Amino acid sequence: MDSQENKTEYQEQGPRKGIVIIVITILLGTNGLLLWQFFDKKNTLDTTNQALVTTMAERESLQAQLNQVKAEFEKTKADNAGLQNQLSEKDDEIKAKVAEIQKLISLGGPAQIARAKAELAKLKEMNTVYVTQIDSLNVVNGKLQEENQSLTSNLSQEKSKNENLSAENNRLNNRIAVGSVLRAYNITTKGIRYKSNGTVVETNKAKQVQKLRTSFVLAENRVLDKGTIDIYLRLLAIDGSVMSSSAETFVSNGQDLQYSVKQQVEYSNSDVPVNIEIAKGTNWTKGKYNVEIYHLGQIIGKSSIDLK
Repeated sequence: MDSQENKTEYQEQGPRKGIVIIVITILLGTNGLLLWQFFDKKNTLDTTNQALVTTMAERESLQAQLNQVKAEFEKTKADNAGLQNQLSEKDDEIKAKVAEIQKLISLGGPAQIARAKAELAKLKEMNTVYVTQIDSLNVVNGKLQEENQSLTSNLSQEKSKNENLSAENNRLNNRIAVGSVLRAYNITTKGIRYKSNGTVVETNKAKQVQKLRTSFVLAENRVLDKGTIDIYLRLLAIDGSVMSSSAETFVSNGQDLQYSVKQQVEYSNSDVPVNIEIAKGTNWTKGKYNVEIYHLGQIIGKSSIDLK
């Protein structure tokens, strides 16, 4: 009886034991899979962390390099402020490239960092070209300044020569102008009256004087061209006023002077006698009358008469 029961119990334990083994096998396989996944994820995480550390280091390095290039660029600009107009286009190009790289570094992803590296290399090359252009412009400007100084010196010398020539010409012109002014000599002013037969009689009696006649000789002058010249005569009354029937004037030493008579004379580079007469509508007043003779605005002779 007992033998039969033991046999039955043994037969029942066989399948149970197989199930246990299967379960254990499954658990072991599951644990092995989980363990493999754990180490695989750990390796992936380690790799990711290492990549992140590397990316951060590259980002900091790129930022430092960018800051250095910016500092060099700003210093170059400050040292060559006078050339900014000639390099403004290149300045804008470099500033745009700096802004682009800064944006890539700020994003900070691996792709952005890789691109930032490439753009930074381009920026360094652009900065080198920029410095080279500045050096070339400085050399050219130096030569231009030397040439400008030379031209300025030559211009000053020529200006000085021209001023000297102008002064000399003015002196010559003044000499010619002075030399062109005629000289009057043998100047006399007399009162005259006409007899009924037309004979002219000299007199200094105020009541008898019909005209005042001023006679003189224009001296020979080879400087003056032949031709018609204007002679101006001013007759000054006893009170010093100019006796004239009009208000016409001529220029003498920058001033407008009223004259009594203007007379044209044909001059032929030889002594020319001249008579100028002035008539008064009413009787002459007793006293002294002065006469001034002008040519080309210069006084060339004086005379006077005292009427009794």
